[in-house]
Amino acid sequence: MILRELISANYDIQITDINLLDQYFGTEIYLLRASDKRYIVKKLPPMVPNLEREEPLTRYLAQNGIPVARVLLTNNGEGCVKTEETQFHVQEFVNGKTFRVNTAPQWLKNESARLLGNIHLVLKNYGEMDVNFDKDFFTPSSAINNKQIYEQQLAAAVEEKKLLSASALEERIKHLERISSFAVETDKLTYTNSHGDFYIGQLIVNGRQVAVIDWTGACKLPAALEVMMSYVFAAPECANGEINRDGSKRYIDQYSAYSMLNDYDTKVMPYVFYYQQIMCHYPPPYDGIPETYKPVCGLINRFTEWLYENAEGLENSLS
Repeated sequence: MILRELISANYDIQITDINLLDQYFGTEIYLLRASDKRYIVKKLPPMVPNLEREEPLTRYLAQNGIPVARVLLTNNGEGCVKTEETQFHVQEFVNGKTFRVNTAPQWLKNESARLLGNIHLVLKNYGEMDVNFDKDFFTPSSAINNKQIYEQQLAAAVEEKKLLSASALEERIKHLERISSFAVETDKLTYTNSHGDFYIGQLIVNGRQVAVIDWTGACKLPAALEVMMSYVFAAPECANGEINRDGSKRYIDQYSAYSMLNDYDTKVMPYVFYYQQIMCHYPPPYDGIPETYKPVCGLINRFTEWLYENAEGLENSLS
C-alpha cells in the first residue's frame, strides 16, 4: 500500500494496522495503529490548498488552551507529506465520540458556544488568514449569476422529463431570488480568524471534555455566520428546520462572554446564514452526495425553507 509506505518513510511510527474510516468528496480518513498508540491520517487530493498550515495552527491553539488534535511533524519537520498524486498528514488520535446533528445536550451547546468564542479570542493574535465569504460573496450579482446557471439546468431537466431534478432546481432558484434582495453590509460585519467549519460534527466528546478537530479549512470569516451555523446544527430544538429564537439568543450570550458581536452582526445573522447555505449548499438533484451527508442536506433544505418566510422575524427577535 503506497500510503503505508509513505507514512513509514516520513514518520517514526511502527505501523501495525491501518484502516479506512471514512471518505467523502476526495478526502480519506484512516485509523492508524502503532505498537502503543493510535493516530488519524487525513489524505486529500493534491490540488487542495493549505494542508501544511494545519500543523502550526493546531500547535498555536494547543499552546493557548484550545483542546485540539495536534498534527505531527514529519522527520524533516514538515506539517504534511506531499507528492504529485496525493497529500496527507498524521494527527493525534482523540478518544471520544461525536454527536449527530441536533442531538447536543444543553451542557454541550454551552461548551460549543464557549469554545467558539474562545477560539475567536485566541486567534485574534494569530496573524492574517485567507478571507472567506467576503464582500464579493454577499452581493446580489453573485446570487443572480448562480440563478442563471440553475435556470439553464432547469430547462435541461424539463426537456429530459427529470421531474425530481426540476423540482429541486425550482426550489433553489426560488431561494436565490430571495437572497438576491438582501443587503449585507460587509464593512459592518465582524470578520475573525476561525475554524471555518465549526459545527457539532467537528467536536470529539469524552465525558465533559471537548476537543475540536479538522482545521484544514481555517480562515477569516464573519463571526455571525459561524455562531449561527454552530448553533442550528447542534440544537435539538432546531431539528425540524425551525431556528429557535430563545435558543439562539442563549447561544449568542454564551459565545459573547468570550468574543463580542456588534449590533449589526446580530441583526444580520439570519441573512448571512441563509445566504451562505443557499450559495454553498450541495447543488440539486443531490445524486452524488454520500448517504451519511443526506440527512444534513435535508436539514439545510428545511432551514432555508423556514428562513424564506421567517428571516425578518428572526432578525427582530435577535436584535
